[in-house]
Amino acid sequence: MLLEQFLHETRYQSIAHLYFDEVKLTILDRAKKEHTSFQSFDLTKDIKSAPLADILFIEIGDGNKDKLKLLVSLFAKRKPIIAYLFADDVENRLLLKFALHFGITDVLPLKNEENLLFSIFSKSPNKLDDKLFTFQKIELEKKIEHFFPFLVFQGETLTYANAKAKMLYETNDLMALQTKINRDEELCEALKEDGDAQGSIVIETASAEKEIYLCVIKSFPQSSEKIVTLINYEPESEPKNCSSIMNRFDFVDKLKDRLAQQSVTQTPISLIFINISNLDKLSKTFTSTTLYEAFKNLMLQLFKLKEEGQDLIQWSPNLYILMGEKETFEHACDQTRYIQQELISATANEKITPIILSSAFQIEMDDLNEVIDYIEKINTKNLLSHDIEKIKYYELDYLDNVIEEQEQISYLMHNCVNNKIPIKLLNIYKGLCINTNSAIIKIAQDSYQMSCENLQGYAMQLEGETVLQAPNFPKDIKAEISLVDIKRSLVIIKNLKFLASSANNRQHTRVQTSVRTPVLIKYAHRSSAQGEIIDISVNSIAMKVTKSFREEEMMNQYVRLNFSLPCEEGENGYVIMDIEAKVTYIGHTDKYTKIVVALENLPKPYDDYLLRYMYSRQKELISEIRRATKAYN
Repeated sequence: MLLEQFLHETRYQSIAHLYFDEVKLTILDRAKKEHTSFQSFDLTKDIKSAPLADILFIEIGDGNKDKLKLLVSLFAKRKPIIAYLFADDVENRLLLKFALHFGITDVLPLKNEENLLFSIFSKSPNKLDDKLFTFQKIELEKKIEHFFPFLVFQGETLTYANAKAKMLYETNDLMALQTKINRDEELCEALKEDGDAQGSIVIETASAEKEIYLCVIKSFPQSSEKIVTLINYEPESEPKNCSSIMNRFDFVDKLKDRLAQQSVTQTPISLIFINISNLDKLSKTFTSTTLYEAFKNLMLQLFKLKEEGQDLIQWSPNLYILMGEKETFEHACDQTRYIQQELISATANEKITPIILSSAFQIEMDDLNEVIDYIEKINTKNLLSHDIEKIKYYELDYLDNVIEEQEQISYLMHNCVNNKIPIKLLNIYKGLCINTNSAIIKIAQDSYQMSCENLQGYAMQLEGETVLQAPNFPKDIKAEISLVDIKRSLVIIKNLKFLASSANNRQHTRVQTSVRTPVLIKYAHRSSAQGEIIDISVNSIAMKVTKSFREEEMMNQYVRLNFSLPCEEGENGYVIMDIEAKVTYIGHTDKYTKIVVALENLPKPYDDYLLRYMYSRQKELISEIRRATKAYN
């Protein structure tokens, strides 16, 4: 990990720089200034006063026996999480033996050079990352073990139970524990379902006492995993604002009754939607246990924020609903804004940042099916402008009414650093997508220094811009390139702005042809136009023509295309493509008209010709960009 990440990850740990007589590694001074618990100590003074820190950087120099004896007494008192030794001779056998015995993270040369820091704090995972991750994992497991009974199922099969769960069911054997769980028919039925669930179960202890537990099941369909949490509680003492989450089916039943009552009482019904729009991205990026912890905290926040008399409903894995009555639509809008701000503030420093899209909807119709149709459109983000015109609906985008765009982007970028959220850079090289991993190295006032791979650096150099993508970004971010240093694998970007739509919403890879490729377009029986191909994919072709077309003249019409493609089997190394396609886009610029056509079920042999050309052209482009960056390797 990089130095900035290390300082953040260890902000609650103590660090000590130990040396004999004289400090040689002044390169650590920056870290000392930025970390609140980083101190230096001369080991030639009273060893009993030496700090027992979590992380040690030790200058041992010649590594003689006297120095090693002092370190033995130090390590006997407390074993650090991470320890680096800096020596004149890193091959010193006595020193290496000591390092092996005490689990030293690494033995490095005692040189006051920047390269030494880079060997410890690098963008690639190394020993430091492994040690710190292992420690954090063990600490988290210890906390979970002593917090509540916790069970993990693969399908309906129990695969893990923590100490609390084993104590509750009074057995250390997983098979025996599974047998006891199988006696609870309701829990077994809930485990068979695909979605999340919540309810109360009764567990009988050895003393024949029956205890009520709140059972929360979090489902992860992609891995077929389910995590079951059991929380001991007394239903009669539970506050009203901490009631259980209502499932979709119970909600529909309750809504049906409320709509029937509304037709008589004219009592307004308001729904507030909390949509986790990046759930799919988060599921691919983080483990199921990490996600579970994050969403458990989010639910606790929602329980705190809902008003008395409101029900909390889970409509789908990503959509939660608050249903309330008697309040005006304006009140619902105010509450929506408040909830949005509070949830964003509550998750600002969490490892997982859910992208929350909040909205409010006042029900004025009495047709249940119509209401459900609107809810599902909101759930799938398919609510169109003509739908909104018919209903009372208010929507907030992520970070709307919270901060300005530049502050939003700054917040998101800092969040990536603090929580090690992966970032991808996207560029297009002659139609080919170059999309590789990156990390933020340094944040300045108006720019960001980031790591980049050679291929990406070359593509950015040509385009002069790039697009940033991350699981916590509500939209892709476009940035100008200030500097690219391919040899050092870094780029400096500036002027970051949100893109209105996804930068890589293309469904298929497109490539530009290696040479200018003329195309003849035949349309409307006997009309034709000359143009040339911009780029091509297995499903579409983009062309430019000098002739101007009106949309109604060609849009959604079938046209005939005639052009040639390189092919070894063809005469003179080319084949003639004579194919039918449907016009899906017409756009105008000052110099030409752009036309995009969809290729639907190409007949043989044209489909084979196109597939072969796409494959060979992609290989050409990859080889071309690799040759261009070879000098920087």
